[in-house]
Amino acid sequence: MWGKTIKASILGAGALALMAGSAVAADAPVYTKAPPPAPATSPFDVSFGGVVSTDYNFRGISQSNRGPSAGAYLEGQYNGTFGQFYLGVAGYSISWPGTTAFGFTDPAAEIDFFGGWRKEFGNASVDIGAIYYYYPKEIFNGFTTDSDFFEIYWKGGYSVSDKLSVGANVFYTPDLLNYSETFAAGGVSAKARGLYTSVTAGYTYWEQGDWSAEISGELGHWWIKKDGFVHPLTGLTDPSYTYWNAGLAFAYKAVTLDLRYHGNDLGNTGCGSFLVVGTPHASNKWCGDAFIASLKFDASLSDLK
Repeated sequence: MWGKTIKASILGAGALALMAGSAVAADAPVYTKAPPPAPATSPFDVSFGGVVSTDYNFRGISQSNRGPSAGAYLEGQYNGTFGQFYLGVAGYSISWPGTTAFGFTDPAAEIDFFGGWRKEFGNASVDIGAIYYYYPKEIFNGFTTDSDFFEIYWKGGYSVSDKLSVGANVFYTPDLLNYSETFAAGGVSAKARGLYTSVTAGYTYWEQGDWSAEISGELGHWWIKKDGFVHPLTGLTDPSYTYWNAGLAFAYKAVTLDLRYHGNDLGNTGCGSFLVVGTPHASNKWCGDAFIASLKFDASLSDLK
């Protein structure tokens, strides 16, 4: 030990021998059993979650008649060198305006099948995939119809800092709500191509342990080719419109409470055209601005280990 010396002249031979033995024992290597190797991390994972909300809003239009809605999802993932590949299914309770006054059916639910590829590049991320919207048990005016359609998408994100993130999204469908199939029986050629683009931003303004709070928003526009679809009975077309939302989200571990305001520039007339009703007063509640509260749960099997 530094700062101490041994005066051998005052020590007997026996003491020296004992000290020598102690020194040798202290300097001798100690052999212990090697720890077991860390278990290999599986490249496979499963994410799952659910949501209950006061309204199911899709791009500014209610899908549940301004009433409560519940949903859940399940997603399988493979994480490899080239990023994450995923397949999943989600379901939501809905209530469409399926009376004769509207140009819609009243399916039992919305079931989404989706899949794609995600990858991070430093602070940037990309997500490319496709989603199929399936509406089971559609009945309209006594006959079965088919509103199922699909979209392909590209989502990009960038973390400006630990607290601020921005993003951009692009969704495209060649036939919104499968109009070409819906009216084929009547000999009408109807198809509406849709391109939805948006920008997003989120800022985490408070963090404390497992708690956090974020403010976020989205501004988007849905371009719907007007001359691609003309309702054979009303002559109305689906209008293009701008949609936005802004809100606060409070998270604790896997649970998030989201309080969000949704709006669009359709107005009563535009909403009446989108719902193919032609009577704006009857459709106002479907497209009007709305404040929506949602309680979400998101987790994965790897989080539970």
